Amino acid sequence: MIYVFDASFIGTLIIPDEYNPHVKKIYDKIKNEDERHIPHLLWYEIASIFSNLIRHRRFTGDEVMQFFSYLAAFNLQTDFETGVSYSQKLLRLCNDYHLSSYDAAYLELADRKKAALCTLDKGLRAAAKKYGVMVL
Repeated sequence: MIYVFDASFIGTLIIPDEYNPHVKKIYDKIKNEDERHIPHLLWYEIASIFSNLIRHRRFTGDEVMQFFSYLAAFNLQTDFETGVSYSQKLLRLCNDYHLSSYDAAYLELADRKKAALCTLDKGLRAAAKKYGVMVL
């Protein structure tokens, strides 16, 4: 099977005080041979999330740096789709489903890869369901 993960889903798996047993249960069902995709955008979001963890003193810098080893273990495949036609697709999704361009990037990737979208974002979940993308 093919999956697309967003930052909310990944964050819940690797940030200890955001642990969610439902998310862990979903992730544990994913097999080693299953594909795990993310848009390039996720790396910026993760850096921002981790920076905020340090800034708000939830974790030390050393603790947050250890989270990267957890992240590496996911074997994520980064998608590098870019360009004018890609941005046009994102804009259509933004306008049609009231999404940010960031959320539209996850929806577009899940649709293009024919993947299940793994997200905790309620607006993105609703948009994906309306668009016909499976949501976990």
